[in-house]
Amino acid sequence: EKKGVIEEFRTIVTRFPDLPSRPEAMPVLSDHQQTALHVAYESFAANKPVLLHGITGSGKTELYITLIREATNAGGQALFLLPEIALTTQIVLRLRRVFGKELGIYHSRFSDNERVEVWTGVADGTIRVVVGVRSSVFLPFANLGLIIVDEEHDASYKQDRAPRYHARDTALMLARIHHAKVVLGSGTPSAESWYHT
Repeated sequence: EKKGVIEEFRTIVTRFPDLPSRPEAMPVLSDHQQTALHVAYESFAANKPVLLHGITGSGKTELYITLIREATNAGGQALFLLPEIALTTQIVLRLRRVFGKELGIYHSRFSDNERVEVWTGVADGTIRVVVGVRSSVFLPFANLGLIIVDEEHDASYKQDRAPRYHARDTALMLARIHHAKVVLGSGTPSAESWYHT
């Protein structure tokens, strides 16, 4: 190095795979999806959570993407909760094409270093969209604007060992603290959510 043969420098290298350089266009919503979106806006205006009831393949993901984009365009962050790690692969591929480097993934199969990278990105605001399992509710969001709890009825949102909590209920409280909007999505809503609706 003293003779100028090699050069030493430090750089931050992400542990995650390359992300697309150009984001994909936003999905075009059908008439039914537009209607559901307007109902969601009415609930948001009244500071109420939204229960999006639709079977698999009914187009909930397109609505989620639209709402997430609106939250990030307004300068906020979005949390997309999924009940299981197995479901994250499919949704991450779709979201990554739309949100690129703004997207972070958080679950237990990642190493501590990968989780710290997401944690830091959420805290400093470089990661604006997080897809994760129940423990994602404890990330240090700086400006949380939207929480989506997909398959909100799923029993795996409940953790039975210390610390004991239910991620859906924790997400509702987190939204209250941050004044964020909440969407609960399910093809078979839980009795509690159905009753509250």
